[in-house]
Amino acid sequence: MQPVKLGIIGCGIATRQLHWPALQKLRDKFEITIVCNHTEPKAKSFAEMAGVPYVLNYQDILKLSEIEAVDIVLPIHLNYQATRDALIAGKHVIVEKPLAANIAEANEMLKFEKDYPQVKMVAENFRYRETFFRVKQLLEEGKIGMPYSAFWNVFHFIDAKNKYALTDWRIHHQYPGGFITDGGVHNIAALRYFFGDITSGIAFTKSVNPAIGELDTMSFQFSTKSGVDGVFNVFFSAKGYAENRIIILGTKGSIVVENNNIILKKIGQQDQTKNIEDDGGYRGQFEDFYEAIRNGKKVRSSFFEAYQDFVTILKALESAETEQKFGGVK
Repeated sequence: MQPVKLGIIGCGIATRQLHWPALQKLRDKFEITIVCNHTEPKAKSFAEMAGVPYVLNYQDILKLSEIEAVDIVLPIHLNYQATRDALIAGKHVIVEKPLAANIAEANEMLKFEKDYPQVKMVAENFRYRETFFRVKQLLEEGKIGMPYSAFWNVFHFIDAKNKYALTDWRIHHQYPGGFITDGGVHNIAALRYFFGDITSGIAFTKSVNPAIGELDTMSFQFSTKSGVDGVFNVFFSAKGYAENRIIILGTKGSIVVENNNIILKKIGQQDQTKNIEDDGGYRGQFEDFYEAIRNGKKVRSSFFEAYQDFVTILKALESAETEQKFGGVK
């Protein structure tokens, strides 16, 4: 099959460091044909690296009949308009997470599922991580019996010199939650993948370092459709301590996930540790996009799934403000 002729809209950090390396491994599936950024130095430098022309207005890409699909990697508050324009132009769309900047735009994005026949997916790489596939497999195989509790701690330090904190739209964000939403939506996607929809919960939030945005701390206690209760902690101003660890407790054992290591723990047995080759899921998400375009496969990271992720984290943030537990996500 012929590679999909792809236009890239947005030449920032995510494009250069996450999307570009994955697409380089998939040259048989995608041909990057043209790129766009609204500032010329960034557009020009990425275009030279990719060996393609560039434009400063994404509408110029959408006018090109040979472009089959676009990879939208823009500030979150621009997702809705750019996605709408691309779909109207008849292009297949993969757009960076979160789905939208607010619930009204997310609702409109959800309507696109029915309104346009093209492939529509969100670049939620956690849905394609090999490590998480293996965890899901262990759960389905009953390796720890019936899971009943889960804990995910993300303790990280972001200061004003962090590459993401140097991005103006992330600090002066036009969407609720700042880094909590931008980063935390990944974790919500994985938790929903493991245990089904989050049906209720309550959170507390805090701003420890206002220099990196509205919020940088959230602790979210939740319950899921499968009966698993848990706590998701995400602290982006943790000084002197770093951790990214998942602990899943079951009736016959436990699973610990850290640094692409999966550790199966049972009483009276030696721990079983498996190191997983995991590129973060970036290649997998583009392979899924390709299969949907060329072979009609249903994408795993649909607008509907991304909508559920986004609304869940918005409800968690709202519960912190109201100090009221929320019910199901509709």
